[in-house]
Amino acid sequence: MVEDGRVVRIFENLVKIYSPSYKERFVAGYIKGYVEALGFLAYEDEAGKALGGDAGNVLVTIPGTADGPCILFAAHMDTVEPSGGIEPVIEDGVIKSKGDTILGADDKAGVAAMLELISVLEGKLLRHGPVHLAFTIAEEVGLEGAKHLDLSDVNVDYAYVLDSNGPVGTVVVGAPYQDSFEVEYTGRAAHAGVAPELGINAIVAASKAICCMNIGRIDEDTTSNVGTIEGGRAGNIVPAKVNLLAEARSIDPAKLEKQAHHMIECFKKGADETGAEVNIKRTRPYDGYLHSENDPVVKKVVDTMTKLGLTPRLIKSGGGSDTNVFNAKGISTVNLGMGAEDVHTDDEYVPVQELANMAQLLVELVKI
Repeated sequence: MVEDGRVVRIFENLVKIYSPSYKERFVAGYIKGYVEALGFLAYEDEAGKALGGDAGNVLVTIPGTADGPCILFAAHMDTVEPSGGIEPVIEDGVIKSKGDTILGADDKAGVAAMLELISVLEGKLLRHGPVHLAFTIAEEVGLEGAKHLDLSDVNVDYAYVLDSNGPVGTVVVGAPYQDSFEVEYTGRAAHAGVAPELGINAIVAASKAICCMNIGRIDEDTTSNVGTIEGGRAGNIVPAKVNLLAEARSIDPAKLEKQAHHMIECFKKGADETGAEVNIKRTRPYDGYLHSENDPVVKKVVDTMTKLGLTPRLIKSGGGSDTNVFNAKGISTVNLGMGAEDVHTDDEYVPVQELANMAQLLVELVKI
């Protein structure tokens, strides 16, 4: 069964491997070597080539030992920066980074739990249906690996992504749709001291748009943000070009459409009030999802958590994950808390017990 010490060793090995987005080659190699040493096949797809990365998604299938549901588990191999030279240390039952780096539990805690599951299933002592495991690339830069993952020939009954912060027991039943905006203002350059009246200030146009915009927490389902703004060449030149990136998110697609329309109108207003031109590119990086507590994928994991003595906590998230992509592909999926806290920061940590709890949860989910 689950060996706490083994899953901790797997996790420590994983976080020491440098694997930012598009550079997952060495962690993919570790996973493939681990899986193949246990006698299973690991298949790497062509997603890396399509995305300009050095590795593809890694897929593993564990044949069933009895008639039972087919379950898919997924976790991503890439991490955010700074992630070079991570040195994990354990203090008072908690794993954290010794230096000024992230820990990488997002999402190598999920990866470690999946490898521990494979270790348990290798003994063929459990009765279970088919198990598929997907280790994806480029999640942190727009869920790109999952988008390129072909699951058309996999008939999945339940799917679980192991990529939410919070204790094991957390079940993310809803996550937002997202619209992104690339906006370019074009004004007219002029000498700021000699003839400013001949110029059209693109920064002013962008500023007027932002000032009239509802930004931040719009309601319980909806958020918006202006994330970057770039423009201008010097303090004595009226700036002719400004580019900005913005987004809106909502679990409710109707609310998202309303917020997106509002933002577009503000972008246009900034141009109209200054005489600048504006070009607005709106894209949908991913769709959202929302499951009820009665959906089979939710009921199964809640019942299993309860059996293990864990406390199920159903939440909605403001962030996207591979879960969004799998649901959009028609695979009923929820995101599970993998035990980490303060992810994407130097203070990131994961309790040893949470790693063991996640691995045990996966074993119980597949067990007949």
